[in-house]
Amino acid sequence: MMKLKKNYSLKLGISAFALMLPGFAMAAGTGKASASKTSSSTEDTSSVSTEAPTPALKPALVTATPGRSPSAALKMKTSKVPAFEIYQKKVVKGKVEVFRVKNIPKLDIGAEPGFRAPDTSNFEAVLPPARKPASFEIAKRMSPPASDISKWTQQPVAPAADAKSILAVQPGFKAPAVAALEVFTPPQFQDLKPEVQKLEEMSPGQLKMLQALIFLEVQKSYNMALALFAELVDEGEFKTEATYQLGLTSKALGLYSEYKFQMMKVLNDSKKEWQKKAAVSLAQSADPGDKALVAVLDPKIEELKIEEIANIDQYNMNRAKYYLDKNNLTLAHAAVDDIAVTSPLALDSQFLKSVILYKGGHLQEAITGMTQVLADLTLKDPNSELKSQAALTLARMHFQASQYKEAFANYLKIDKTNPDWTQAMIEQAWSQILAEDYEGAAGNMYSLHTDFFKNSFAPESYVVRTVGYLNLCQYGDGARVINDMKRRFAPVQKQMDEYSSKMTTDLSYYETVKAFAKNPDQKTVDGLPRNFIFELAHHPSFTSEQKLINSTEDQETKYNKITLDLIKKERDIVKGENDVVKQLVSLKKQFDSSKNDVEKADLKTAMSFQDKRLLSYKIQHFIAKKARNSIKDLRAQGLARLDKEKGDFKLKASMAIKSRFQAMQTTLKNTLDQSEVLNYELYAGAGEHIRYQLAGGEISDKDRAELKPEEGKSMKWDFKGEVWEDELGHYRSSLKNVCPRDSVSQLEK
Repeated sequence: MMKLKKNYSLKLGISAFALMLPGFAMAAGTGKASASKTSSSTEDTSSVSTEAPTPALKPALVTATPGRSPSAALKMKTSKVPAFEIYQKKVVKGKVEVFRVKNIPKLDIGAEPGFRAPDTSNFEAVLPPARKPASFEIAKRMSPPASDISKWTQQPVAPAADAKSILAVQPGFKAPAVAALEVFTPPQFQDLKPEVQKLEEMSPGQLKMLQALIFLEVQKSYNMALALFAELVDEGEFKTEATYQLGLTSKALGLYSEYKFQMMKVLNDSKKEWQKKAAVSLAQSADPGDKALVAVLDPKIEELKIEEIANIDQYNMNRAKYYLDKNNLTLAHAAVDDIAVTSPLALDSQFLKSVILYKGGHLQEAITGMTQVLADLTLKDPNSELKSQAALTLARMHFQASQYKEAFANYLKIDKTNPDWTQAMIEQAWSQILAEDYEGAAGNMYSLHTDFFKNSFAPESYVVRTVGYLNLCQYGDGARVINDMKRRFAPVQKQMDEYSSKMTTDLSYYETVKAFAKNPDQKTVDGLPRNFIFELAHHPSFTSEQKLINSTEDQETKYNKITLDLIKKERDIVKGENDVVKQLVSLKKQFDSSKNDVEKADLKTAMSFQDKRLLSYKIQHFIAKKARNSIKDLRAQGLARLDKEKGDFKLKASMAIKSRFQAMQTTLKNTLDQSEVLNYELYAGAGEHIRYQLAGGEISDKDRAELKPEEGKSMKWDFKGEVWEDELGHYRSSLKNVCPRDSVSQLEK
């Protein structure tokens, strides 16, 4: 066992780990370790104490290389982190210029000291003494006494002399008595003489109807089914059913106009059961926005008392829009309520419900509902067109309620690709004007006057910007904006007046937009500037009608495709028929030349199979050829009807363009007229302002409200540089309010 040496002195580099061990403490100022639980201070430690022996101390690290402080030129943050200025200043030709450092130099951050392990050759470890295990004795216990189990064991007994065999078992119960069955009497069959009746075969019309249904429902060959149903509509017995099935086939082929036309004929049929089927089918297949169908279908639904319609969401949405246009808010509200909350159209229905509440005069309820719709759309479908419509509608509701801060925030949520975004920007600026945030209004309108929006038509933005400058008493900037507006839009007004004088028909307006669509790079079309036509053609009143025109043109293409598909099918059948004929000729030659009976039998079987195939091809050829001929009349009638519908849609689109053109013309005229009034206000205000300043008047120090996004997301206009798209709507003018103190704003006047 190792002994602890006398006066064993520790080095000054004693580790913290050793200091934490129990029974140790560092003697103050001595650099020696001493036991904390000794009873005397004697130096005689030759005998081992009863206390636990002192473990060896870990030697400290020795400094190998000294450290070095950072360079004096190095900049340090308060957190002791080195810093380097990327943007630095230099003097060029007597002017201070800011430049950006491209290559960051290596920073002198100093060096840390190096350490190494000390020499431990003379370090003697003290191990604890070995301990003997404690002795113990095993206690012996007596075994339990043996148990007598004889009383529980059965001793063999010799069988008695009169014992019976074990197989002769006497039952312990008596079987119950069973009643006897009654005597079975077989039934008496009459000697019947069946009467043979004639089996009625299917008529050619029934066979054709069956064949058409197989093509429609089983084979999904809609081209063939369409031709067969077209033949059956002229047969009185099958007229109603064939017309109904013809409508369903047309819908499967994407011919919505043909589908509606055929179903309308069934809807006016004398058979009530088919009327009901047609009504339900029309409601289930209604196109979004097909409000014209509601006027025809709703009276029939009421007459036939059809309840299934209540569960058809798209038709109920169309009904709500139709009755909203008719200002029948009761029926519109009822139609919206029929749309389930789990429906894909649930958010659309809630949007429409808020609009209905607004039209009913319930402004705050409408705002609450539209706020929830916008929140749900932001979470579920943030890029949808409906989200922008909800944001614009909600902003206008807040604006009407004089809640300008909320209106401003919702205008910012409108997507920049939305056709109404430019108008929304102008309305957003008006909300800033009314909230006395003139710097924000002027800055946002300035962004609309850059090259980024050179194709937009927004004369009202110049008025808003001028009003902002007028209320900041920045009369010079306001006058400059008015002059810019006149220079840009006065020629446009002249072009619009000349254009309207040349337009003799409503369709002329449509032809102008059509010519622009064919070549969008033209600077002028029919005397109108490109940016004006661009704004004209992107208005929703026109685009909704243009979608219907595009739909009719798509259906015309599908009619032609049906005929081409039937011709291709007929060619494929003829090719298959010719291949079978070639195989039959080859088999017949083999049969004639063969002298093996077994081989002849096989060839005969093969020839029989090919004969059946040939018959099948001939029947298919007959049906396809007849279908191609039968569909000619249906195609001609459909194309004529589509051409008429397209003409009606074009007329509506032309009227929409004309109405939009006249509204833009009126807006431009009124805006230019207002510029004269604004000029008067600017010059009058400038004169008063000059006199006030000459008299020693002080400018206003009143704090104005600011309607702006979160901190760090707005940008002040202090340059005429690049416009960042994601910052549009967030710009603010750097011009300050220099109006006289305690003066009333021009807007309040």
